[in-house]
Amino acid sequence: VGAVTKQTLFPPLMPAGRPFRVSNASRSSRKGIVASSLQELLSKTFDAFIITAGIITLVLEEDGTVVDTEEFFKSLDDNTHFMVLEKGQKWTP
Repeated sequence: VGAVTKQTLFPPLMPAGRPFRVSNASRSSRKGIVASSLQELLSKTFDAFIITAGIITLVLEEDGTVVDTEEFFKSLDDNTHFMVLEKGQKWTP
C-alpha cells in the first residue's frame, strides 16, 4: 500500500487587509479597523464598539450611503470613514 503525500507549494493567498475608520452615530468614538471583506469589517466593528444588538447598518460617514454589498465595499478607497448605526439610529451630517 502506497502513501499519498500532498504538498502545497503556494498556499491560497488571503486578501490583504485594508485600513478603514469607523465612528459611532454620535461621532464621539472612532476606531481604526483593518479588514479584507465587508463581513470582516462588520465583525470587527461589533467587537470594537462592543455592540450586543444583532443588527447594525454601515454607512459612509460623509453622506450616509449604506454599504451593504461586497462589490461596493471593494470599490471604496483605503481609509474610507464609515459610521456604524445601531437599530433606530439615523445618519446625520
